[in-house]
Amino acid sequence: MAACAMATLMVACAVAGCGRSRPARVQVTEETPKETGSEPEPIKKPPVVVEARFKQAFVEATRKEPVAEFDPPETTLTGKSVGKLYMQVRDSWDSIKFVSEDGKRIVYQAVLETADGPIKMELRPDWAPNHVRNFVALARAGYYDGLVFERIVHQQFIPDDPAQPKSQVDAVTAGCPVGTGEIGKDSLGYWLKPEFNKDIKHEEGIVAACHGEEEDTAGCRFYISLCKTATPALDGHYSAFARVIEGLDVARKISQAPVRVSDDDFEGDHRPEKPVVITKVTIQTKEVDKQGSGARINSWRHCRARAALIGAARGEKLGGDPREGRL
Repeated sequence: MAACAMATLMVACAVAGCGRSRPARVQVTEETPKETGSEPEPIKKPPVVVEARFKQAFVEATRKEPVAEFDPPETTLTGKSVGKLYMQVRDSWDSIKFVSEDGKRIVYQAVLETADGPIKMELRPDWAPNHVRNFVALARAGYYDGLVFERIVHQQFIPDDPAQPKSQVDAVTAGCPVGTGEIGKDSLGYWLKPEFNKDIKHEEGIVAACHGEEEDTAGCRFYISLCKTATPALDGHYSAFARVIEGLDVARKISQAPVRVSDDDFEGDHRPEKPVVITKVTIQTKEVDKQGSGARINSWRHCRARAALIGAARGEKLGGDPREGRL
């Protein structure tokens, strides 16, 4: 009997754990203390400083008073509303930047498509920023699409000062809203203030804005210079804003087309018999290093440094500076 009681007690202890409870397992998580000041503060970029002449508003870049006896057309040669084009240029003016938020130069190029082939121009805001901005705004609004090269110029300028040499001026003009190149019909209702630079010579390929008797009457017409000799009659008297970098042969071909002579023409300034149409103008942009010059962003040192890296990878050694006569 006692043995049975002892066996019962042992079974009870085994089931109940002899009155003792098993301790719960506790999981301990170690936290790594955060170091104060371990995360560097983001570096703030200094503000990009842009020269005032590169960010003039539309009202600053244009003359206040309209040209006397100006009679703007209601529509262009292609049927576009002149009033609407004017508002498009004015409203898009400030959006055309020459420096990015990162301080890089924004390079603009324009491609003029014609039946005779394309003409590619490098726009130069460092020469005439407002004239570049005007051309870009007009091109993006589709203004030039469908207009023509309306005048062919082969003139000889005789200066008032006999000590100055004569100037032979050869050029083609385009951008007249009515396609004739008539005086007083070369604007959409605004006129740009001049941005003359006497250091820019009107050599072949220079693109500049046409203006009337008053210097601040440039609008939407431009000309491509095809001058072979010095032209002091033009240098410093017209706002050059671009240079032809491809398709100069196309401009030369246009200048050699047959012309029709009118009694109202100036001598050597005539309309072509069959004007060449500008089917489309496309604006191309890209950002380049600030030290670049126009589209030629890869300076000699940059190219040489790149060549040195490529040569080092090949186990080659770059020679001397060819500009100094050493190889």
